[in-house]
Amino acid sequence: MAIITLTTDFGLKDHYVSAIKGAILTWFPSAVIIDISHQIEKYNLLDASFILKESYPNFPKGTIHLIGINTEFSTSGGYVMVKQNDHFFIGADNGIFSLLFEEMPQKIREITLAENEKLSFPARDIFAKTACDLAKGGDFNSIGKPKESLLQRIPFRATSMGDNIRGSFVYIDSYDNVTSNIDKRLFEQVGKGRAFIIELARHTIERISKEYSEVPEGEVLAIFNSSDYLEIAMRNGKAGSLLNLKINDSITIRFQ
Repeated sequence: MAIITLTTDFGLKDHYVSAIKGAILTWFPSAVIIDISHQIEKYNLLDASFILKESYPNFPKGTIHLIGINTEFSTSGGYVMVKQNDHFFIGADNGIFSLLFEEMPQKIREITLAENEKLSFPARDIFAKTACDLAKGGDFNSIGKPKESLLQRIPFRATSMGDNIRGSFVYIDSYDNVTSNIDKRLFEQVGKGRAFIIELARHTIERISKEYSEVPEGEVLAIFNSSDYLEIAMRNGKAGSLLNLKINDSITIRFQ
């Protein structure tokens, strides 16, 4: 069974997503197509990398992930396939892979374009066709040509200094829960079980909840989410809007 996932910023109003799916099924009728998300903020690589990073490890090894974000062709980067953690990824060399993985992917291939190749809809005409070539048993190492490196975009990472951890918010979900880049490992490494204060621009929190229902309805809470990143939420409410939290806003933890 060949699984092809789709992550795009195309939305659901237009024909783009159905056109990609139709092309895949034309080239490879037995493909299993899974939508990860088509509601990525337009051209937002950070948004796309977060959603894909949290999703792809749950799929079987060998799954092919098509990334339709900011796919405008660049002669300096072009279009690529990468193999990482026994998964395949196809997209533009626009920095998305440096946000998706903490290290350079294990294998990189540049997709070779035919002369006069159409570039107006690469997610359909190039990415989908390449995905089908892989799904039908094509050898990754024989598609395209070797590529040594990828465009790098350096994400802001949470840092510690003395008794403090400073991070930023990287994602706001549909419940208006706001996820930071502070992970549980760093929190425990620096905190060593000490009391602490979480400082936001307009609010402070002095405990980590284990579940959302630990606090009364309408109360703001901090919790390590299913991916072990510190999240600011509100029980049955919208933390992001109430606290006016935005992507890249800072969050600080001060240990006693």
